[in-house]
Amino acid sequence: MDFKLTDEQVKLRKQFFDVCEELGNQKPEGFIGLEGSYDTDEGWEYHLWCAKEFAKRNWLTLGWPKEYGGQGTIMDKVFLSEATGYYDIPGVDIFGVDMLAPTLHATASEEIKREFLPSIASGERMWCELWSEPNAGSDLAALSASAVRQGDEYVINGQKTWNTGAHRAHWAFALVRTDPHAERKQKGITFILFDMKTPGITVKPLKYMDGCHLYNEVFLDGVRVPAKNIVGQENEGWTVTQTLANFERSSLGAIMAMHRQLEELVSYCNETKVRGEPLAKNPLIRSRIAQVACDLWAAHALAYRIAGAQSKSEMAAFDASAVKVFSGELQARMAQLGCEILGPYGQVKHSRWASFEGFFEKWYQQSFILNVAMGTNEIQRNIIAWYGLGLPRMK
Repeated sequence: MDFKLTDEQVKLRKQFFDVCEELGNQKPEGFIGLEGSYDTDEGWEYHLWCAKEFAKRNWLTLGWPKEYGGQGTIMDKVFLSEATGYYDIPGVDIFGVDMLAPTLHATASEEIKREFLPSIASGERMWCELWSEPNAGSDLAALSASAVRQGDEYVINGQKTWNTGAHRAHWAFALVRTDPHAERKQKGITFILFDMKTPGITVKPLKYMDGCHLYNEVFLDGVRVPAKNIVGQENEGWTVTQTLANFERSSLGAIMAMHRQLEELVSYCNETKVRGEPLAKNPLIRSRIAQVACDLWAAHALAYRIAGAQSKSEMAAFDASAVKVFSGELQARMAQLGCEILGPYGQVKHSRWASFEGFFEKWYQQSFILNVAMGTNEIQRNIIAWYGLGLPRMK
C-alpha cells in the first residue's frame, strides 16, 4: 500500500479533525470513551447530538454505494475514525454505522436496505448487538436462543449477555437458532433485526466495579418479530455474521485515542519533576515510552494497510484478527504504563493533583475489553494460525 495521501485526502482529513476538535468543546464533564456514551443521560444526549452533526455533513455514509446516499471512499471513513478517536468524539454508532450498514450493503435484500439504511445515515436510529449468550461466547455457534416461525412472524425466546448499550439502543441485530436439528451448529442460525421496544424484551444492567453502566443482559420472552426482518436467508445467518465480524474489528479509532493519550503522557513526563529532574530524563521511562510509541505506529501502519485492502475488497478475516489482537494488547500495556508512571496520583479524580482526572486508572480497568470482546484474542490467534498461516488444527 502507498501510505502517501493525496492533497485532497490531506484537506479532507484536516476537515474531520477540525470539526471533531470543535465538537469536543461541548463534551460533558468526565466523558471518556465508549462508556461515556452509554453510562449517563448527558453522555447519551451528547452522542446523539454528535451523530446529527455528522449526519448533516453526510459523514455517516462515507464509503457507501452512491445509490444509498453514499459519498467518498472507505479511506475517507478511515480518516473520520482517526479524528473521532483522537478527540474521543462519539456520534458514529459502532453497531449501526460501522458494523450493520456495510453488512446490509453486502448481504441484505433490497427491501431491508431501503427500510433500515436511511435511519442509520441520519443518525436517528442507534443499534446494539445481541449475539453472546451465557453458554455461547467465544463459541458463538453454540447459541441456543430460539426463533420459531409462526405465519409472518418469528417468536423469539432466550437470553443474551454482554450487550453493549442495549439499555440505550433503539434497535438490535440478533443471532437466533431457527433450526435446532441442523447437522452442524453453524447451520440453522438466522440473523434478524428488531425494535428494542418490542413486548417481551427485558434489559438488565451488568455494571463495572466502579458502577459504570455499559453492558447488559437481555431476556427475550415470546418476542414477536416480522419474518421480513431477517438479513440474508433463514438458517444462513452464520455467513452474515462472518461478514459483519470483519467490519467490527477495525481499530483505527482506538489506535488514534492511544496516540492522543501518549502525547499527553509525554507532556506530563516533560513537565513533572522528581528530585529536580523531569521524569522524561529517567532512562527507564524513556525506554518504556519509546517502545509503546514504536508499537503504536506499527499498529497504525497495520490498520492503514488493512483499510487499503478493504477498500479494494481484498481484506481477509485473519487481517482483521491481526490488528484486533495487536492493538488490543497494546492498549492494555499502555494503560498499565500510564498507571505506573503516575503512581498513586493516577487514581485521583477530583484534585489539583489529578493531572488526568483518573483517566489512566479507569482506562486500565477497561483495557481488557478489546482482548475479550468481538471474539477473544485466543480465538483470533486461532484464525490467524489456521487461515493466515495454514497451520493444522489440533485434534
